[in-house]
Amino acid sequence: MSICEKTKIELFDDFYDWLKKDGLKPKRSERLHRKKIFAALLSNDAMTLENFTDFQIDHLKAQILALKGVSIQINGNVHFILDIALEVAQNEFIIKAKELYMRCKFENLQEIQKLIIK
Repeated sequence: MSICEKTKIELFDDFYDWLKKDGLKPKRSERLHRKKIFAALLSNDAMTLENFTDFQIDHLKAQILALKGVSIQINGNVHFILDIALEVAQNEFIIKAKELYMRCKFENLQEIQKLIIK
């Protein structure tokens, strides 16, 4: 799987924070440590890419779970999302509202986010 350079650059700060939460600590300077990891990511270092892929999965799950408690408009009807169920093995999530039960693919997240009422 190839990850585009733009995605790597856009998500790097969140990726580095994710690594820190996972216990990664610089030996000397955090600034130099960040630069080293960023360079490894852009040069497609295998271990860094593996960590970045894991980060992307966690990041996607967090975005999906953040839908809980928001309102979306579908076919002219407004629904308040009461719960989200992740079905990771099937790459799906289920949106549950009072009068809505909708099964969605992970790749449809951006389309669902466009339905959010702000």
